[in-house]
Amino acid sequence: MEKKRNLNLTSAIPSFNRFPLERKIEILKKFSNLNKGDLDFIKKYQKLPDFSDTENNIGPFKIATNFLINGKDYFVPMEVEEPSVVAAASRGAKLIREGGGFKGRYLGNQMVGQVQLIGIKDFKKAKEEILKHKDKILKIANQTNKLLLKLSGGAGDLEIRRVKEYLVLHLLVDPKDAMGANIINTMLEKIAPFLAKISKAKTGVRIVSNFAPKRVVFVEGKVPLKKLALRDFYKKKVLERILDAQKLAESDTYRAVTHNKGVMNGIDAVALATGNDWRATEAAVHSFALKEGKYKPITRWKLENNFLKGKIKVSLPMATVGGATESKKARLALKILGVQAAEELGIVSASVGLANNLSALSVLGTEGIQKGHMRIHREFLPKKSARK
Repeated sequence: MEKKRNLNLTSAIPSFNRFPLERKIEILKKFSNLNKGDLDFIKKYQKLPDFSDTENNIGPFKIATNFLINGKDYFVPMEVEEPSVVAAASRGAKLIREGGGFKGRYLGNQMVGQVQLIGIKDFKKAKEEILKHKDKILKIANQTNKLLLKLSGGAGDLEIRRVKEYLVLHLLVDPKDAMGANIINTMLEKIAPFLAKISKAKTGVRIVSNFAPKRVVFVEGKVPLKKLALRDFYKKKVLERILDAQKLAESDTYRAVTHNKGVMNGIDAVALATGNDWRATEAAVHSFALKEGKYKPITRWKLENNFLKGKIKVSLPMATVGGATESKKARLALKILGVQAAEELGIVSASVGLANNLSALSVLGTEGIQKGHMRIHREFLPKKSARK
């Protein structure tokens, strides 16, 4: 049986990014109980001609440090082309660690699948017929994945909406540790003929929705004000500029979109490292930001007592089983993380997004983002360009 990760070790290691590659690998080996197969897989990536160990790049992905989430330490694999994103995540996590680390939970884990019903003549009667047969519809759906039902997941409810001339059925499914698209699409195609029969309609699209307002993660963290000082900028100045940037994002779409893109720098990088569908993640997050009719920032920062307190609340479908999460690289990333379920992975991902957001906001209104970004970028690039 595979050994579990060493819970007595910490991811808060000063100057980890300056350690020789061999020492970084040794630390990860002990932390996550990596075996010879894992280490051989990592070495294959290190032999690629464009490999550089800048900013915790170990080969298949880069590693962010300092993450303490719900009392548990994490080294976080991130797959991203810009090493400064990893540096920013590690810095933000270090600041929030000073305030006790991240606290997170899921507020719901249901995805929505849609069946479009076309040619309805009597909407009231069609809705009544569907609701009358609700139990049978759910039974047909759940027969497609009995294992999911045994895990206390599966189709649990349905909703009916009228959209223009169509009746649209929403099947509410808890996919447990899967992202859910294939599971839900199969369910929808199975129930569609029965729905058409009882509603006297034709079926149109039958597919999962990437708007996921019922699969929402909430994470918060705080930073002691005394830790906000940044080189030549006092803590008060840094705090003021963070709050000014937050206020602008809440009032201006131009700023809000870029604010959220900075959050997604972290979330997407974790999704890619763990074999998750980052396009579905992007769709879920940005649609959630627009759910009230105006595009809003997905994080909030405010002064509370002697702390800068931040939170993120957003729909975030993540998976630890199925699809590309079964690839060797994704399994290695999940092993390094030591996550036990998809919800835990989602909480980690949201924490990384919040950390990246904090780092960005702390420099945008002070020294500017380019100083650190370009320094790390130059270190990561080959010394001589291959272009002629």
